[in-house]
Amino acid sequence: MNSYPTLDVTHELVKGEYTSSTPIVLQVSLSRDADEEDDEDDVSVVAPYFPGKKLANWWVVVGEQSTRQLLSIKRVTVSKSLNVKLEFTLPKGTHALKLYVICDSYVGADHDINLEPIEVAEGEDSDSDESDESDGSEDEMEVEK
Repeated sequence: MNSYPTLDVTHELVKGEYTSSTPIVLQVSLSRDADEEDDEDDVSVVAPYFPGKKLANWWVVVGEQSTRQLLSIKRVTVSKSLNVKLEFTLPKGTHALKLYVICDSYVGADHDINLEPIEVAEGEDSDSDESDESDGSEDEMEVEK
């Protein structure tokens, strides 16, 4: 019996106008090649030194290598197939992102996928509204003194 996981990864950026004030959505589909005779729901790993039953978990991560930033991260367990939705925001500019799918149980089962460059336009500024509110609260504090 071969318990080494073979994971197929597909991804799609939800189309739309990307701005710095709206979240960008990345749909990721994960499917595991499970043998027909194997129990499909059994995702336990062979780990004789682990104190209990160990499940094969996967970390789905979106990051930008040039700035060394992680934008979104989720931990999932894939029994047969799974769809994951990742949301993140980006500042104005062009961004070259990577999708990482990392297994916490098996060495060499990870995926490192380059995404198409994303052009992000400047979004609406909400900073001016926040600064107006903070100015008002400062005045109230001075009155209370």
